[in-house]
Amino acid sequence: MKRKFNVTGTCIPEKHYMVNIDNKLNEIMKLVEDEEYFVINKPRQYGKTTALYLLNKSLMSKEEYLPIKISFEALDSESYKEVKSFLNSVMTQIRNYFKFTKNKGMFEFINEHYDKVNRMHEFSDFITNIIEYTGKKVVLIIDEIDKSSNNQLFLDFLGMLRSKYLLRNEGKDFTFQSVILAGVHDVKSLKLKLRPGDEHKYNSPWNIATEFNIDMSFSRSEIMTMIEEYCHDTKVTMDKEYFAQRLYYYTSGYPYLVSKLCKIIDEEIMDGTDWKKEYMDKAVKKIVNSDNTNFDSLIKNIENNMELYNFIKKIVLDGENIMYVKTDEIINSATIYGILKQENGSCKINNRIYEQLIYDHMMMKVIRKNIYTSMSHYSLG
Repeated sequence: MKRKFNVTGTCIPEKHYMVNIDNKLNEIMKLVEDEEYFVINKPRQYGKTTALYLLNKSLMSKEEYLPIKISFEALDSESYKEVKSFLNSVMTQIRNYFKFTKNKGMFEFINEHYDKVNRMHEFSDFITNIIEYTGKKVVLIIDEIDKSSNNQLFLDFLGMLRSKYLLRNEGKDFTFQSVILAGVHDVKSLKLKLRPGDEHKYNSPWNIATEFNIDMSFSRSEIMTMIEEYCHDTKVTMDKEYFAQRLYYYTSGYPYLVSKLCKIIDEEIMDGTDWKKEYMDKAVKKIVNSDNTNFDSLIKNIENNMELYNFIKKIVLDGENIMYVKTDEIINSATIYGILKQENGSCKINNRIYEQLIYDHMMMKVIRKNIYTSMSHYSLG
């Protein structure tokens, strides 16, 4: 099967050209080995799901580990109506995980306990039973937690995991070796709205989580690994150093943008058997003028918050140099959404492609406003 550059969903090594992220996976594995609980909170299409897929695959290959990987993306609104339906949905995913990993013993074990887990304390007992039954270091991986994060049942679930974590450290319980949550937001700082009309409150029981400080963006050398893999497979010739450097220059290593630019050159621009240097600028022009969900999400996040919009406008249109303060709510939100980054103590747009995209979007609004104002004056005259 011919491999290709992938910009949708999980990247599979056998199907897609990928950056080698072994160094990042090794750092994540160290956290797992140290029994840490943590959240991988990164912007959309930043490689979270792919990293979890590769981590899960690595854990499965180790005799002493038993990973359980599920996603809350599949949970529907019915799952959050009561604790029983929530836990049944979670149990179903765990059972299906073992069904498709062909672990017959665990699949049958889950089936035996499936109807016995209807309350949070029963799920707690179920976790203990798994650890005792397997005798392994069990790692729970939950992707797409954002859908659940504004729900009391989810916080109760986290509270139960926290309680077991603390008891385990005191030698009074068995629980997961490590719990890894992945999503855009950091669970530790989520605001929960418990009832209609209530003010939003900081109310997260996930203060046991260690900081996740692993840089998930691609470096120039990491981008080079994908380029070399592509050239080896396709026999395409190019100045590899040049393209690795320029891809990083335009994207700052944002995973989606790196793969998207390569995909555009490979599938839309390349004519012949080599990548000409001018292809890079052509690809950048194409991507800036393209319509995709990544850009839609970027603009939506800016447009839906007027304070954020005005803040970004000061940087992009007015050229202001604003100090980066992570505790500032607007700066933190913009960082979470992948709009801003910190550079030499100042707020900078995450990458040059986003900067051009945001500039074009905001300038068109200014131009349209001026046109409407002129038309209004003309009609009044």
